[in-house]
Formats: sequence, structure tokens, C-alpha cells
Amino acid sequence: MTLAMGIGLGCALLVGLLIWIVAKVSNKDCKYDERQIAAQGKAYKAGFCTFIAWEIVEFFIELFTGEPLMPFSPGTLKVIEMLVCLLVYLEYSIFTDAYFPTGKPFKKSWCLIMLLLAATYYLQFFTSKNKREKIMILAVGIFITIAMASIIIKQIINNKADTKEIEE
Repeated sequence: MTLAMGIGLGCALLVGLLIWIVAKVSNKDCKYDERQIAAQGKAYKAGFCTFIAWEIVEFFIELFTGEPLMPFSPGTLKVIEMLVCLLVYLEYSIFTDAYFPTGKPFKKSWCLIMLLLAATYYLQFFTSKNKREKIMILAVGIFITIAMASIIIKQIINNKADTKEIEE
């Protein structure tokens, strides 16, 4: 990871934290029910177990090879690890209806913005000349695409279930 990428990641995390704080302060009516909170707990557990499994595998690979596992630039593998663990949490939350609060519906505009962001990452991947940066850019693009595809698939499943329930 280059210094510029590290600074960009730090800025993105700071902006994400600020957005999260503003959302928490402004959305006091946005609550999760008990079932969603329990499902989120299981999702955290699944993400944490994924993290532990990843670290154990990485430890044994490094133990048997005798050298650090760094197939890409420093920090890239850790960012990919973070994205994989977060994706496990996200997938579990999405498919157990624990991702969106009960009072907040799915916003198509938000999904469109995220898909445009993923497209931007793919464009950066294809135009970047630095091979080390390309891996991380591609990983983030794939992460966003999978997350949005999961949300769309879950919405389709929910809509079909609602239609079936109305018909009965």
C-alpha cells in the first residue's frame, strides 16, 4: 500500500465515522427489534470466526514457509482480510433481515450510488498502472458489488414473499 492509498483510506474511514455519527444522532426513530439485534450478534460472531480462521491459516502458512505472507504490497492482504470478514458479517445480516432497521426501507438511490462507486473502482482498476494498487482497488470494487448484489437479491426474495402472501 502506498502512502497516498493509506492517506486515502484514512480519510475514507474518517468520513465514514462522521457519517455514522451524524446518522446516529439524526435517526433516533430508527430502531432494530430484538430479533434483528440477536441476528446482528450472530453476524458479528460469524465475522469474528472468519477473522480467527483467516489469522490461523495465515499463521501456519508463515510458520511452514518461514517468511511473512506478503504476495502484494504491505497492508494489502490485511485490507482484503478486513473486507472478507466484513462481507461475512454483511451477508449474514442481509439474509437474516438484520441489516436495515424496521422503520427504514431499502433506498434504491443509495444502491445506485454504491453501484456507481463500484464501477468507479473497476474503472480505476483498469486504468491504474501500479500493479500493487490494482489488487486493493479490485478487492474493494468486488466487495461493494457483492454487497449490493446481495441486497438486491434479498429485496427480490422479500418482494416475491410479499406477493405470495398477498395472493393467499
